Amino acid sequence: MASNKMYLFVLLMIIGAMALSGCSSGDPGVDDIPSEYEETRSINLGDNISLTQYEIETQDSSQVLNDLQQTAESEGWEVIADWEGDFAGYKVGVALEKDDRIMGINTAVNGNITTATVITGPRKGVNVADMNNDETSSQVAEEEPDAPPTTDVDGQDFADAPRYPDSVRTDYTSLTTGSDVTQEKVQYLTSDNPEDVKIFYENELEAQGWENIQSQMLTEKGDVRIYVTATKDSKTLEIGTQPSSDYDDMDEILIYVETRTA
Repeated sequence: MASNKMYLFVLLMIIGAMALSGCSSGDPGVDDIPSEYEETRSINLGDNISLTQYEIETQDSSQVLNDLQQTAESEGWEVIADWEGDFAGYKVGVALEKDDRIMGINTAVNGNITTATVITGPRKGVNVADMNNDETSSQVAEEEPDAPPTTDVDGQDFADAPRYPDSVRTDYTSLTTGSDVTQEKVQYLTSDNPEDVKIFYENELEAQGWENIQSQMLTEKGDVRIYVTATKDSKTLEIGTQPSSDYDDMDEILIYVETRTA
């Protein structure tokens, strides 16, 4: 995904983790909202992140999304990705960028009402794919140019988030922060398409006892990707795919697990 490959991860994590209570003044991010769009919530989430919600008397959530997207584009925002799926109750969405900021627009239908959520925040954010650790890290062994690796790097797989069949482990990182949080990331390389990966993990995570499983397909600049989240006991899990920057027609699968012991 190059340097901005995880902007969507950041936006989606904000949507999934936000607590919609204790409203305070927020910046809606776009002006000239259609007059029939009633603002129902405006929140400042801190760290220069704001959230605004609107309710519109229609079941056409795609049209609402299109209206808000066009409004944003008229103010200089540029689309970098769009998605559809079921994540935190949202069915469709779009991500945009302008200067050093990112915007996420999501819509969902509830009865005869469409709820639209606009989130704006800085580009800078936690990047699951780029989590660095100098203590425990391994790199892919040198291979012939343009030849994908055929052997695993050192590391380990997650017992309750199995590796995708016939994939090769290309990276593993483990980091303990403080005394009660362990962060682990494992990366695999596969030639299968993202939809097959999504179906595999939806089934496997349920079989392994994970809960609150949410998954969706993302389209970013023509590339199809997946994003999956789940929880289990003291663990939170994120899974994503991205086209390999080194090997044509192959995808990387990134699995990130955070475990809290306190």
